[in-house]
Amino acid sequence: MIQIQQASKTYDRGRSFAVQGVDLEVGAGELLVLLGDSGCGKTTLLKMINRLVEPSRGRILVEDRDVSRVNPVALRRGIGYVFQGVGLFPHMTVAENVAVVPRLLNWEPAACRDRVDELLHLTGLSPRTHRDRKPDELSGGQRQRVGLARALAARPRIMLMDEPFGALDPITRDGLQREFKRLQQTLNLTVVMVTHDMTEALLLADRIAVMKQGVLMGTGTPRQILRNPSHPYIAALMETPRRQADQVESMLRSGGEGQ
Repeated sequence: MIQIQQASKTYDRGRSFAVQGVDLEVGAGELLVLLGDSGCGKTTLLKMINRLVEPSRGRILVEDRDVSRVNPVALRRGIGYVFQGVGLFPHMTVAENVAVVPRLLNWEPAACRDRVDELLHLTGLSPRTHRDRKPDELSGGQRQRVGLARALAARPRIMLMDEPFGALDPITRDGLQREFKRLQQTLNLTVVMVTHDMTEALLLADRIAVMKQGVLMGTGTPRQILRNPSHPYIAALMETPRRQADQVESMLRSGGEGQ
């Protein structure tokens, strides 16, 4: 579905690289998480897929098409994109926000209305209650759901997600993560998601790609990443969720008193 071939990005004519020599494939229906510290190049790599950032070297294929040969506007309209903070248009209603891309694609008004209501139901919002509200009348979790509905509006087969749940409180975040995973599997979406949250990556991903300083350090399923990390950096990264899980288990065994 997505093939990234020797992709590199430099902003200073090769003196340094935000992304360097990345080879990566994402299969149809797969949820791949790009994991790494802030500044490791994962968001830059994500944005290369829909040409928000142009590679300095290498090439990227989406559904066997070289994206450099595709009109970037047309490319982005066919790929869902969700990011932290959502970016809803404040002057538009929920329904108008969700229908932005279908309207740009010249869908009939009735088809737009039906799709809005379908997606609000799908993302756990009542059309009757929410379709005419403005973004500032919604909670953070509701805005994130509207952002997800908007990304799904034109029925994309691919979604790019950049820290989509990072700004939410833990309870809302957990619920929306589980709801999105259910949607992804139901709709057979191919997803590339950026996060620096190791637990989120382990719980959501079919496969994890770990990056450091612009370089791909290794890939694997969550089980492989935890049990048989292919690089010392990946092993060190996985110590945090492992240690936290051990601490919680220790607290449960001791009755939860103290540390």
